[in-house]
Amino acid sequence: MNFKKLIALSFFAATTLVTAQNDPVLLLSKTDAQNISSHLKEYKILEKSFDKIRKTADKALKNKIEVPLPADNGGGYTHEKHKRNYREMYAAGVAYRVTGEKAYAKFVENMLLQYAKMYPGLPLHPQRKKTQNAGKLFWQGLNDCVWLVHGIQAYDLVKADISAANREIIERDVFRSMAAFLSESEGGKDTFNKIHNHGTWAVAGVGMTGYVLKDKDMVDRALYGSAKDGKSGFIKQIELLFSPDGYYSEGPYYQRYALQPFMVFAQAININQPEIKIFEFKDRVLGKAVKTVFQLTDGNGYFFPFNDSLKEKNFLSEELVFAADIAYQYYNDASLLPVIKEQGQVVMAGAGFAAAQAVQNLSKEAKYIKESAIISDGADGKSGGVALLRADTSKKGEQLTLVYKFASQGMGHGHFDRLGILLYNNDKEILQDYGAARFLNVESKSGGRYLDENHSYAQQSVAHNTVVVDETSHYGAEWKKGEEHSPQLIFSDIAKPEAIQIVSAVEENAYPDTNMQRTVAVVGGDVPFVIDVYSLQSKQKHKYDLNFMYSGHIMETDFEYTPFTSSLSVLGSANGYQHLWKLAEGKGNNGISKFTWLNDSRFYTISTVTDTDTQLVFTKAGANDPKFNLRAESGYMVRVNSKDNYTFVSVIEPHGSFDPKLESVQDPHSKITAIKLLHNDKNYTALSVTFKNNKEYILMFANKPAKANTAHTLTLGGKKYSWNGNYKLLIN
Repeated sequence: MNFKKLIALSFFAATTLVTAQNDPVLLLSKTDAQNISSHLKEYKILEKSFDKIRKTADKALKNKIEVPLPADNGGGYTHEKHKRNYREMYAAGVAYRVTGEKAYAKFVENMLLQYAKMYPGLPLHPQRKKTQNAGKLFWQGLNDCVWLVHGIQAYDLVKADISAANREIIERDVFRSMAAFLSESEGGKDTFNKIHNHGTWAVAGVGMTGYVLKDKDMVDRALYGSAKDGKSGFIKQIELLFSPDGYYSEGPYYQRYALQPFMVFAQAININQPEIKIFEFKDRVLGKAVKTVFQLTDGNGYFFPFNDSLKEKNFLSEELVFAADIAYQYYNDASLLPVIKEQGQVVMAGAGFAAAQAVQNLSKEAKYIKESAIISDGADGKSGGVALLRADTSKKGEQLTLVYKFASQGMGHGHFDRLGILLYNNDKEILQDYGAARFLNVESKSGGRYLDENHSYAQQSVAHNTVVVDETSHYGAEWKKGEEHSPQLIFSDIAKPEAIQIVSAVEENAYPDTNMQRTVAVVGGDVPFVIDVYSLQSKQKHKYDLNFMYSGHIMETDFEYTPFTSSLSVLGSANGYQHLWKLAEGKGNNGISKFTWLNDSRFYTISTVTDTDTQLVFTKAGANDPKFNLRAESGYMVRVNSKDNYTFVSVIEPHGSFDPKLESVQDPHSKITAIKLLHNDKNYTALSVTFKNNKEYILMFANKPAKANTAHTLTLGGKKYSWNGNYKLLIN
């Protein structure tokens, strides 16, 4: 739907906001509750989900209601108690609607009356940080928004059974007071109008409150921003935060987190103002966002750790239970059903009931299909993107996934990892990303907030699998500068996964005088392998470091190195280098240099074109870390000095197997015998990879965009090669 038409329609719809709709008006209607109550025994996942909620509610009813004065950081007692309170209220509200037992409704009423006594007089939280929007119940306003999203749903479910006098108290002193603080106070208003996940939670909470309280002004401001001009607010957030493919600009970890308020508020809009057709906006992008976030996971459903992400989160998280069920109900997308079944729970709403019916007879063999994909970034899809190159091996159930990130900065949560790669074998990280330096809600670690090392190491370029120039991070590690530019896709082809999948992208702004282009390819076979070509062009001489953060145990190298066994030095003084111990250092071979490690049951070798001036450095994170905040992750760095134009050519080769039970080892050594850079200039690159069985792969590609019928000719070793399009792979 056209954005301007949607705004006009939405303004009209808001002026005619229904004010006589029967309670509840959010996700769990009376009819939905009756359906759930009547069919609990018929649908196993529905019964299991309700039993979990009812147990939470029953446990809460046995305890004295406590609404403590806020005092603690994340993870502290009062912080966790207020989180538990909103969860218990929501559970009790659902239990009341499904069972009709008044005790649940009374619990919600009594707790909200306790909040009504405390909330209006609360100052800003004592543990607030000057650099962030403060909350009252919690140290950051974001958590207050999450409380409101849950709290207003609980109230919606029991409101009809509360006396008029108590409703007035609760609505005035809890919900109106909180909505005003989160959307009209000095700091709250800034967040409310921000195009950011904090802003999404804020507008969702305030907008849903508006529907429950029949307050058109709240709904208008939530939809269109404080000025009601459409320059901010929920609809603008959908427009700007998601790409046409459904990629969320802050990355998959925050996409998971933001999808709950996006989907829950969208559902509330759809129920109360269906004429807006919110789920149709931007070519049904909310549905695409749900599907995309599940694609952005490893073999065990854990999110690829782009940007400030924690590796403990996967698709089973509560936020995505809401998202998957709502997306299934609205879009009738059967591909989501295996995910819902594996999640093992549904939301207590019409969406959950529909999902429970659908998965009841789903076959055990049904799996969510994870495919290769090129996912665009940016509101218009022109801010780079992410490539997922997935290849099955001849070993049953084994899938290699190369993740190539050429996306935008990702705002303040973004990392300086332009043209970075990750490699997975099913759920095993082979080439890894640090993610975030944070112990979420562990109060003893900086109050559960991001650690200082998140900026000094985790966000820095050297913590990622990319090239660093002169030991200085991309964009000088200034995210606002990084936000101004994005890498650009040169070409991609993922149509023939059994033969080759290839992607090329360029980053021209990370350094003032250096252009970077990385072309990666996954070549098919019994065990697919990765070709990695990273070209740098500059008019000045630089030091170039190509880093590989690997996971596993070193097995062997084919080059000599000096280990530092009695004393360690730090690799550098700043930009993340100050956190890397230098464990060993060697010189490259003339030809190729090989580095082999073992991860789980597979061996992996990085073979790189080198000469004797190439430095090869083994590192481990943990230097200058007196509080032991960093994980001791390992790195292998290929370093060249005093170069202007230079191209790193590497092959990442899975091979062999190790079975500790059988004490069996097969093919622990690399099978590559030669890698040659045959041609390289601004127009074309060509290389060859030869294996021990004498099979030779020759890859040629254009370094600039080309149409499918564009003809190319290249002479290599006196032989002329021709092809159409962007690339050609020959196997001899």
